[in-house]
Amino acid sequence: MLTATDLDLSPDRISEGLTAVVSVKLDHPEFEGATRGVLGNAAVRTSVSEAVREHLGGWMERHPEQAVAVIGATLG
Repeated sequence: MLTATDLDLSPDRISEGLTAVVSVKLDHPEFEGATRGVLGNAAVRTSVSEAVREHLGGWMERHPEQAVAVIGATLG
C-alpha cells in the first residue's frame, strides 16, 4: 500500500487518529513527566509497541479495504 514517496511515514503519523486500550500489569511501574502520566518502563514500552505493530499489521492484512482508508487518512 505504501510507495517510495511515503518514506516519511513515521509511527507518530500512523497512530494519528487511532485509539487503543492496552492493559499491562507491572510489579514495579515507573512513571515520567510532570503529571506522572507517561509510563517510563522501556521494556514494557517496547513490548507494547511490538504487540500493537503485530496485531495492527494482522488486522490490516485481514481488512485491506479499511487498511487503505487508514493509510489514506494518514497520508492525506
